[in-house]
Amino acid sequence: MPSGKDAIIITFSKEQVRQRKLNHFLKTFGPGALPEGLALARMMGSFVFLVDGWNDDPNELYAIPEIRKFYQHFHNVWPYWFYFCDLHTETLQMMTLCLLPNLQGFKRLGEPKAAVEYDPRDQLNFIIKNFGPLNAMMERAGMSEIDIYNRTRDVFHYFNLPYDAPPPEE
Repeated sequence: MPSGKDAIIITFSKEQVRQRKLNHFLKTFGPGALPEGLALARMMGSFVFLVDGWNDDPNELYAIPEIRKFYQHFHNVWPYWFYFCDLHTETLQMMTLCLLPNLQGFKRLGEPKAAVEYDPRDQLNFIIKNFGPLNAMMERAGMSEIDIYNRTRDVFHYFNLPYDAPPPEE
């Protein structure tokens, strides 16, 4: 969970996922409804997204077609995941896997987690595409260049990618 802040847990029901309903979410968190400045800055990294209704499904969430389609639609409508998602949970990784085109998953008996393979270029393209929406939210929140640098670095590290850009000069 986000350190030092309250988590905002967003749960989408099975019906909302199947019908790709986002109206309830967008009423509160759509671009027109979001605050600016400090109120928005406090929201960075505090969201955890969940889907409910597949607890008994043996497949990983990213392997369930309905969930993949939902998150693809969600990302098209609301691409601010890098700003809002808590980087201390697996939520963003699972959501990202739903958008990657060529997944190969496998699970070993007795191991609690499945492994997934994908083309790293697909992940890199996703990451690059999402820095525009991240920067837009950070500017709207009035965040400094060092704040933007730190969040960018944290996103790279979240995806286990190196980040060796020098910090901005004050």
